[in-house]
Amino acid sequence: AIPPQEALFVFSRTFSALLGTKDSIDIKDQSVVDLVLIDHAVATIKYLGVVDTLFQLAPGLYGSVHLDQLLATDFTLDLYDPKTGEKVSAQTRFLPKVPLDTAFPVQRILSGLGDTLHTLQFQFTDVPGTENYYLATYTNINTLASSLGNIGGVFNFNQIQFNVFSDKNNGDGALITYQPDFAGNAGDTLAVSLSNISKSYYEYLAAYKRSGNLLTQLTGEPVNLPTNVSGGFGFFALTRPSVKWVILE
Repeated sequence: AIPPQEALFVFSRTFSALLGTKDSIDIKDQSVVDLVLIDHAVATIKYLGVVDTLFQLAPGLYGSVHLDQLLATDFTLDLYDPKTGEKVSAQTRFLPKVPLDTAFPVQRILSGLGDTLHTLQFQFTDVPGTENYYLATYTNINTLASSLGNIGGVFNFNQIQFNVFSDKNNGDGALITYQPDFAGNAGDTLAVSLSNISKSYYEYLAAYKRSGNLLTQLTGEPVNLPTNVSGGFGFFALTRPSVKWVILE
């Protein structure tokens, strides 16, 4: 969700439906991308009696400029694919924004390799007195911008790294300081975002991280990803992140 009333959504088919007898697929192949991404879908999002019809920005990418971002409100997403007649539906709750206290560049000296790792560190404080779950993402703006010209870049996960946190592990009301296992180049600009997420979305992302990514799932240890999508897979969530910009040094 993008303040004040914008939102973006990605709709796709699963890779497994395309594999058939093939051992692998090439996500850089435009013909494959055309098969994966949902084109000309009918998608609506409903909340408090309002029905907002999404518009298509590109194959698989849909948006809204009229989404009232009402906290503690349930939103229902309905998607219909006229090519196949398939329908999916999902519901999520919009949670309050949480502040990202600090984010700054750090250098980690790898003495054994004679090299320097350019990374970052950030801090935030858990909201006390309630069970909380958080998502932190690190988006490399430099490399992300170069992939925007190709819609297949939607499936390029190298530009966006993430970690999830729970106050069950870190302590209620605790100050959480974290330095991700993330490396870039000096001068890279990173968007560091922190979002308040539901327990079910936390469990989905934690399982997804264990699986590696969509491609390594094909050859790695099977991981069952939880879903809140009726009739489909994946996860529907609306988040309002706190964002800080970091230039690696």
